[in-house]
Amino acid sequence: MIRRILSVAALWLLLLLLVFVYTDRDEYTWRFSGEALSQVLVSAHQASAREEAAQRAMDAEKAEANARWLSGLWGKEDQYNGAPRTRPAVDEELGLNLMWGSYEVTVSYDSPAELSLRTVSALRQMFIRDGKAILPAGDTTASFVFTLTDSAEQVLFARDSGENAEIYEITVHKAGAGVLSRDLAAYALLVGIVLTVLLVFSWDHSERGKVRRRDALIVILTALFASMPLLWKGVYDGHDLFFHLNRIEGIASGLRAGQFPVAIHTSTLLGYGYAAPQFYPEIFLYIPALLRNLGVSLAASVRVFEMLIHLAAATVCYLSARTVMDSRRIALGATMLYTLCSYRLSNMYVRATLGESLAMIFFPLLIWALVEVLHRDEKKWPLLALSMAGIFLSHLLSTLFAAGMCVLAALLCAKKLIREPRRILACVKAALVMILCSAIFLVPFIDYADAGINTSVALMASDHVLRPGGLLVGFPGTGQDLPYEALDFSYTVGVVPGLAIVLGCAILLVRLYMLGKEKSAMDRQMLIFLALGGMLLLMSTEAFPWAWLCSLPRRYSSLFQQIQYPWRLVGTAAPLLAFAGAWGYMKDEAHRTQALCLIAALCVVFAGYSMQAFVQDVPLLEKEDFCDTRITQYEYTYEGTEKSALKPGEIAALDAPEYTVSDYSKQGTNLSFTLDAPQGLSSLELPLLYYPGYHAEAGGEPCRISRGNNNVIRLYGVPGGEGVQIRVWYDSPALWTAAACVSFAGWLLLAALIIRMRRRA
Repeated sequence: MIRRILSVAALWLLLLLLVFVYTDRDEYTWRFSGEALSQVLVSAHQASAREEAAQRAMDAEKAEANARWLSGLWGKEDQYNGAPRTRPAVDEELGLNLMWGSYEVTVSYDSPAELSLRTVSALRQMFIRDGKAILPAGDTTASFVFTLTDSAEQVLFARDSGENAEIYEITVHKAGAGVLSRDLAAYALLVGIVLTVLLVFSWDHSERGKVRRRDALIVILTALFASMPLLWKGVYDGHDLFFHLNRIEGIASGLRAGQFPVAIHTSTLLGYGYAAPQFYPEIFLYIPALLRNLGVSLAASVRVFEMLIHLAAATVCYLSARTVMDSRRIALGATMLYTLCSYRLSNMYVRATLGESLAMIFFPLLIWALVEVLHRDEKKWPLLALSMAGIFLSHLLSTLFAAGMCVLAALLCAKKLIREPRRILACVKAALVMILCSAIFLVPFIDYADAGINTSVALMASDHVLRPGGLLVGFPGTGQDLPYEALDFSYTVGVVPGLAIVLGCAILLVRLYMLGKEKSAMDRQMLIFLALGGMLLLMSTEAFPWAWLCSLPRRYSSLFQQIQYPWRLVGTAAPLLAFAGAWGYMKDEAHRTQALCLIAALCVVFAGYSMQAFVQDVPLLEKEDFCDTRITQYEYTYEGTEKSALKPGEIAALDAPEYTVSDYSKQGTNLSFTLDAPQGLSSLELPLLYYPGYHAEAGGEPCRISRGNNNVIRLYGVPGGEGVQIRVWYDSPALWTAAACVSFAGWLLLAALIIRMRRRA
């Protein structure tokens, strides 16, 4: 045992040593000298001119937004006038674009008098703390530190004094970087976990241990191949990637501000906050958010998280298929087909839908659970609770599709359920435990859904369907630049099951036809999987009457319009077809090894082509890049919110001819400042979007909160005078806290039930 412990310790020490050796000592370090100094060094006059220009642009934007509102319009197509979503850390014309954190500035100069420098960022000054520095006179080098509470672009250093000083070099370095790379440490952590599992498996020298090592290695290699685009230079763009980047940053900022669970993404929309957590489950996004708060870059956090998704999907699929099909080799075949299917890869890289990609981890487990509860051992109902809770806490629309699949499966097994009512009871128990585990999201969702916040994501579903022939596309994901009306989702998005799966299902049909009535129990079960998967595929195409369903009266059609993209049903069909396809390839026990090699070859060819096409563009996000917080999503705010007209840190005292604000401090959703309004005021508007749950006090007395212009927080009852201390904070309702406790208890109960189930087995 001691030797085994030492071998694990040696592995981790080796990984730590490699991280230390390969750490770039100059990471997050930017040096400017000579002509390059003009990129970051400006005069006080230039800094003021930049600030004034930004103020004028914001005033024009606010006037334009107000005109739209008065004319009954809401929002514009390009909310931020073409501003890039991400920027390199160093912009030759605009300065530094930096993520939150502390930065050390070292200045080499020769000055006959004290040199005064100020860290500035137009319209982002409130994000900068300790940005002023007085450097001593002389021919010397001096340093100072400034902190960004939120990400800021166009960060510069303004010279307020010392006009006769000669500055030789300015070096900006992120505090703590260059000693032990946090990014490499995150990658090493993932590699270490995988290698530790393989090392533990190597201790078993029996035939069973050999088989387990083989299977684990194939599952890991499958997930690694699916992760190939993540091993390139950075994170490549996807349809929803920017939204999910801000979700990760929002959770990280909420945790830094002391929120748990995070109720408001405090960094999003330039610090105004965004209530996405109440409408989009994000419990699994705490993993990359925690990495961010440990100093890992946003790009590395996303890459590690997506690798984990691939590994989890492959592992869950293998375990589920192995039990359902009672064969390790067939389970490996199903794992390859599912993990490398076109739709799953498209979700990850083309559409960048982290929520749906997370839900697809649990789809194979749901199939296993349904087989047990409806056909085999109903006492394994905790698997059904686990799979549905996992899907629900990942993606709401996937939950709808999964529930539909459960209903279809129950209808197919209706006779058995009637004869054996204990199976119905098992389903009820699974549903109750699933609700307990999901209360942490379900209760706030219901609460905010009744608060009038816009949640409409309805689309004409009939405009987003596949052509039946598109299901046979072999090499999707080429990203053709076509006008929307000419889009073929099979090619441009890659939302198809994959030709490797389709071929396996075709082989299965041929084999079952040749068998006639002499079919085994597994043959019949796989035929059911094939029928269910085929039905779901059919529903994803124009052959299904989506146009008619969406044309029904609103009370009926709204449900179908909320589905948005019927081709999402391909994701629900994919695991069913992967299981059936694997059985088609590997039904003949004598040739399963050769069939497994064939599956591997087909998956590598088809998936490899698609993934190679995904990485043709320049990465959207690399290690040191800046990511904007100005999202363009219109949902999850009150109707009429003009995101482009939100001015960072703006405090407006209405009907006050004269007022000043001092001691401004913002940490997450906690805002405090001192107000001087000698002639009084009627109300006060703050740089926070209004959501139920905010509280405020002025001079120690409570204030009434409502929605103001552009749906920001407006305070009433603020006294006039000088030195009025104002404090605003967000406090989740007690019901939400109780729901979180219920969910925690539900997960403990589910864990205990699964442990008991395994012991019984």
